[in-house]
Amino acid sequence: MRINNSGIYSGHIRHRRFTPVLHRFRYSMFMVYLDVDEIDALCDKVTGFGRAWFHFARFRRQDYIGGTDDINQAVEDKIYALTGERIHGKVSMLCHLRYGGLYFSPLNLYYIFDQQGVWQYVLAEVSNTPWNQRHYYAIPARQYWQHERFIDDKGFHVSPFNPMNQDYVWQLSCPDSIVRVYLEVHSKKDSFRRGSEIKGIKNSNHNEGVATKVFDATLAMQKQPFTTTTLLRHLLVTPIITIKVVVGIYWQAFKLWRKGAPIYDHPNHHNE
Repeated sequence: MRINNSGIYSGHIRHRRFTPVLHRFRYSMFMVYLDVDEIDALCDKVTGFGRAWFHFARFRRQDYIGGTDDINQAVEDKIYALTGERIHGKVSMLCHLRYGGLYFSPLNLYYIFDQQGVWQYVLAEVSNTPWNQRHYYAIPARQYWQHERFIDDKGFHVSPFNPMNQDYVWQLSCPDSIVRVYLEVHSKKDSFRRGSEIKGIKNSNHNEGVATKVFDATLAMQKQPFTTTTLLRHLLVTPIITIKVVVGIYWQAFKLWRKGAPIYDHPNHHNE
């Protein structure tokens, strides 16, 4: 089987906090983009990548969305549970792998396409630490937005420096030669309601407000072929990106604490 869609994206992740304290950071980042139907072919063709425990860059099914062993079906089921829409098609996922036996990914994105290959949804799988919980957001494809964003209620505790009464404002596109994901976090007092800026079958019930942006995050990366050479080059620079991600989370949390950012308790809610 030819590898037509899968790849490795590399670039950077940037976070900026605007209130109640100012804070920002930027790290280099790489993630894999897996056409679920190409995973077995990648296991055969890319040295160091595979499903077995001894592969340094391991795709372990249990690390990702729960449900059936078939990821396509699991994503389809989750989209249906969240939206009431049943999308039959195929899935590609932008994610981290398990490196050197270690795994944590704050965000995995599952892009679901219909049987004609038209992008329909992104399923955002958000994980937190140290609670190790997951939550899912179903984001319609851009052709269903009235404008250049999709607004949704925050439904999951990720950072102790962000309260729950906030809204997420998403801007993203289907991965191609580049992938860009932009997320703004707005104060809930600005009265966004879920689904703003959607048209057509994913219609809106939500009014505009004058928003106060509390925080934003940008993921911007370029695509490279998923080959042994490309994978090895990234692993030589960052052998276990899991450590970089987790250490970075706690290091930035420490700096926010030092700056006096208020801390909010965990509400003990998730939708795994």
